[in-house]
Amino acid sequence: MRAAVWWRCRERRRRLLTYGPQQGREPIDEGQEEADQYIEALRAALTEDVRTLTGGNIVRERQFSERLAELTNRYVNGQLTSAEVLEELLRVADEIREEAEREERFTPPLDRDELAYWDAVGANESARDLLGDDVLAQIARELVTIMRRDTSTDWTVREDVRAKLRSTVKRLLVKYDYPPDKQPEAIRLVIEQMEVMAPRYSTGRTS
Repeated sequence: MRAAVWWRCRERRRRLLTYGPQQGREPIDEGQEEADQYIEALRAALTEDVRTLTGGNIVRERQFSERLAELTNRYVNGQLTSAEVLEELLRVADEIREEAEREERFTPPLDRDELAYWDAVGANESARDLLGDDVLAQIARELVTIMRRDTSTDWTVREDVRAKLRSTVKRLLVKYDYPPDKQPEAIRLVIEQMEVMAPRYSTGRTS
């Protein structure tokens, strides 16, 4: 997180709170222009931080990106005041800062790639409730092993390889009693995650 932007925006939030509906008035034009600049600076910084901290985790990147887009739209449409949208953006910023620590809640801790697959198979709440975090973590570890073993440089354009990979992922989900009706979407997300992540392994780079 960029400290300068972070603290400037927190100070701006304090100043913005002197305006708003509770005062019976909106910020003056000059104040509104400055507020827009700080809000856009924070939004842009958070967007970049999401890409950096999620490390190609498609589920988390989409979740954060959708929240930022929703907040921006609500602000543009006048549904949130400057103070309110800044408060919400800073709340998202806190969550993004905590993203790097999520891996440590597992025993043993997941690495960044394993966490991405945990999010893919855990995207469905009912599957998460049924299997629990630890089982999903084991599935995620095995998915990374499958990715390293079974993806090649041309696997994304070879339907026979993709079909075999989907079958392998399905067998893994069945092995751990993943809900049958939730398997198609989980497999789709896992394969999509592999498309993003596997090239780093096929070229010999894992960082």
